[in-house]
Amino acid sequence: MIANLANILIGLWLVYRAIFSIPAGDMSQIELIAGGVAVILLALWARRTDFMSWNSWTNIILAALILLLAVVHRAVGVDPLISFWMILLIGITVAIAAMWSILYRPNIAEAASSQ
Repeated sequence: MIANLANILIGLWLVYRAIFSIPAGDMSQIELIAGGVAVILLALWARRTDFMSWNSWTNIILAALILLLAVVHRAVGVDPLISFWMILLIGITVAIAAMWSILYRPNIAEAASSQ
């Protein structure tokens, strides 16, 4: 649960940085790499307590997209508008998937009786 809370904060930080960068979406490669690696590590940690694993897999894939964006930004350069939308949407999705993982805790007794 702590890892998912941290992933929510990282997702909100990505959204904040995408909106308030000058120009919008122009984050440094260091910030992108740090955010991507942190989301991957926290998603792997969160998998231990998650009821369903798709939330963590979603965050791992989205973090890989952030790392890919950092590599492409370094190699050939990416238009800030494309960066803005990618970082904004990835940050929102990371936060939502982590929050869903926190909030979705079915009752164990109900799950056992339905089987």
